[in-house]
Amino acid sequence: MSEYSRSSATFKNYAISLGILVGIVLIMAFVVSTRSGEHIPTVDYRPDADVLGQAAEYPVRAPSAELTDEGWTPTSSTLNVSGPVEWSVGFATAADSHAMFTQSDADPEQVVAERVKEAEQVGTVAVGGREWEHYDSEDWGALVLREDGVTLVVSGSAELDELAHLAEGLEDLPAAEGGGGAEPPESPEG
Repeated sequence: MSEYSRSSATFKNYAISLGILVGIVLIMAFVVSTRSGEHIPTVDYRPDADVLGQAAEYPVRAPSAELTDEGWTPTSSTLNVSGPVEWSVGFATAADSHAMFTQSDADPEQVVAERVKEAEQVGTVAVGGREWEHYDSEDWGALVLREDGVTLVVSGSAELDELAHLAEGLEDLPAAEGGGGAEPPESPEG
């Protein structure tokens, strides 16, 4: 009599099929887990800040390097020195939101309209000893500081405290020698 049994053949095929499926699932899980880590591209915004210091006719401010130590990731830097001088630097915040700092010598109303989107002015917020205009909507917020010759805007989907933190983290860059923002040296008398 033959030792072949239909029940043992069915179990053997079932076990092989199950093993193949488990192997495929494990491979897929491994691939997904290695790719699921969010990769945020980072940029170095300091070179743009240096160029801005040469081109701008106003005191240049830049986000402090301490922000990156606090988990803020600079994700974009856009500089335009032809026409109105404007610089924007975007960040992924420590709380995984988005915030952007813009400074421009273009028409203040135009700068504000472009950067605050559909947000409405709801008051002012004191940041760093200055009163910033506060704009807010359901999904967008902005802080605006209008100074002589330059408009500063901190905007994004981040919460107000993060926008204020970015505004407070702005630091004046030293005026570049020979640049548009530098004061001309005094000529010696005599």
